[in-house]
Amino acid sequence: MAEIVVADASPVIALARIDQISLLPRIFSRVILPLSVYRETQHRPELLDARSIRAAGEHALFSVHEQPIQVIAGLPRGLGDGEADAISLASQMHCGIFMDEKTGRAAAMALGLKTIGTVGVLSLARDKGLVTELKPLIVRLQDSGYYLAADLIENVLKAHGEWP
Repeated sequence: MAEIVVADASPVIALARIDQISLLPRIFSRVILPLSVYRETQHRPELLDARSIRAAGEHALFSVHEQPIQVIAGLPRGLGDGEADAISLASQMHCGIFMDEKTGRAAAMALGLKTIGTVGVLSLARDKGLVTELKPLIVRLQDSGYYLAADLIENVLKAHGEWP
């Protein structure tokens, strides 16, 4: 995975929900959130995950790209502003993208961008010894209402010897 990634809101929120946002600078050399993405994470500023993300930004765990972004023409309809900005910025910077949304990931891969999602980051963290077990983190994600495909869960847990 690229050392620099542009992040979409969903996986950042997911990591914040399970108290693992601090993994980002331990996995990547730099994490960048387009301003539209950061604003999306703060849509409900009173929520614990929004407060956690704000604190992470204050501690420089990521940076916010505040300059206007030229959105790539021809991106799929249905992408939100944050997804379109994240894909466009990653393409312009020639770096990876941290995104879970299926349509957005497909669009990013079509542009030749390296992609990674929440489970991929947790898997890398496990590989690096930054977390000892994946299963409890995945269960917490699911308990928080975060959708993860059953086959993805099974594959990653099998790969780390945590299945069933």
